[in-house]
Amino acid sequence: MKIMQSLLAVFLLAGCSSLLPTAQDKSVQPWGTFEEAKASYDRIEPFVTDMDTVRSLGFDPFKTPNFKILNHAQVVQTVLPPPIQGNGVVPAGILECIKAQDACQGYYMEPRRLKKDRVGNFMLDFMNFKRETVTTGWKFGALIVIVGDKVVYKQWSGSPNILEETVQKNPLGPFQGMGSSSDLYR
Repeated sequence: MKIMQSLLAVFLLAGCSSLLPTAQDKSVQPWGTFEEAKASYDRIEPFVTDMDTVRSLGFDPFKTPNFKILNHAQVVQTVLPPPIQGNGVVPAGILECIKAQDACQGYYMEPRRLKKDRVGNFMLDFMNFKRETVTTGWKFGALIVIVGDKVVYKQWSGSPNILEETVQKNPLGPFQGMGSSSDLYR
């Protein structure tokens, strides 16, 4: 009987780390990796690429979720934050956008794939004494400015390799959050 109890305890303790929660945060988009998103973006050429090509590369605000459509004023504000210096150079595509006014639109998107894994000691995590989380993944941001049917400007930013570790310690464990509500004293 003691052998069965010991085996059960070993089995339960060995599997405890797999009981820690995981989470994924990913926007729905046609790219599985940072490199795929960047490669599609790199195929866009200002003053050459038309909207059909942009759409075929996955940058379609009406089919690809999580796109933000910017009007011409928002595009200018995004690319040229105030104050514009007298000797500053305004990109040619942004000048076209300013001239085109309502015929200019910007498409902004930030596809991402993030995975959050809780790691560490199951009992400390379960009892809320210590929670460790490792976040991995990538983010890619793209702004594409269109005048009429042509791309006139583009810019990108991103994080190709995200690795973040978070440790939260609560000396009081499960009692850490008790009494913090101001509603108790009303």
